[in-house]
Amino acid sequence: MRLSVLLAAAAALSLSACLSTSEVRGTNRYGSITIGASGGSTGPFVATPTAAFFTGRPTELPTSRTTTDQCGTFAFTRESFAPGNLDAGSALQLLVGNEGYQMEESAQVPGIYTLPGGGSFSYSAGDSIRVSVPGAAGGFPASQVALRLAEPIRLGPVVLTDDQDLPITWESNGDANSGVIISVRFTTSVTSEIPDAQVLCVVRDNGAYTIPAATLGQYFASNPASRQLNVLRWRTNFSTVDERSSLYIVSTLDTTMALID
Repeated sequence: MRLSVLLAAAAALSLSACLSTSEVRGTNRYGSITIGASGGSTGPFVATPTAAFFTGRPTELPTSRTTTDQCGTFAFTRESFAPGNLDAGSALQLLVGNEGYQMEESAQVPGIYTLPGGGSFSYSAGDSIRVSVPGAAGGFPASQVALRLAEPIRLGPVVLTDDQDLPITWESNGDANSGVIISVRFTTSVTSEIPDAQVLCVVRDNGAYTIPAATLGQYFASNPASRQLNVLRWRTNFSTVDERSSLYIVSTLDTTMALID
């Protein structure tokens, strides 16, 4: 099973092989819950949860507890959430603050659990989520996992000059359990304005990172109309259910802006 299927978080996936992974689990039943959110700098934030449960070979689970900063150039694609092959029960229970929600298997896409109609919920900075999985005989076992939801990235001024390093600053939340993913997106085509490549950096949430100019070579030669900066805060947690099963959750909240030299 590809790691991108496990995470279903495109910004994190492209550099998954380089992520700091402190947890290694020799299990072969996985539950993957992704909470992708958007919103302004003050909230409330609108989050869309998606879950899938499946079997796969033992793998490392990427963690947002990043201890070293890493950067590289990769293709840029928007990945979709792949359906699972395990039943996890009739409805997952979500608790966000004092609000409860239910995720059910989608009638349109079996193997994927969503809120009714692919819906969303709102939350504020500091809120946490608890997900309870009822479990199913012969499928994924009953389990729970909790996570503090990701806060927004508040960027400082971004000034990009050809052939120069690119400093990125943001307001750190001081939480060692969260990390930041920086994606500088651009096109390798001379005519397209749709990004197909990116400089992707997985860094500590300490408020600053400078992307070396040498890493941005292709960006400087790209069509300016395609250039974007996406900065994402992510937070992960997992629960070891039994010797074969792990329940993994990731919360992300990102900010995208056009890059103008």
